[in-house]
Amino acid sequence: MANFRNRTKVVYFRVSDAEFQQFQDLCRHRGARNMSDLVRSAVQMMARQSENSFELNVTERLRQLENSIEKLSRAMEQGSREQQA
Repeated sequence: MANFRNRTKVVYFRVSDAEFQQFQDLCRHRGARNMSDLVRSAVQMMARQSENSFELNVTERLRQLENSIEKLSRAMEQGSREQQA
């Protein structure tokens, strides 16, 4: 966890009474020191998942592109052989 002195920005957001109680319960369940730690950890986890999701998406698209290039290459080879025959 980063040193508190390095944290210079404050983020505020409103929650309902029910949400506040849910967050407090979650703090106790997860052993978070306070709600700030809980929310910070949750947002950091979401950011990491988002980065991982992007990487997986790029990897999948590259795999699809590779498959398309292989299909195109095979089709061109087959066309070339048919023209020679």
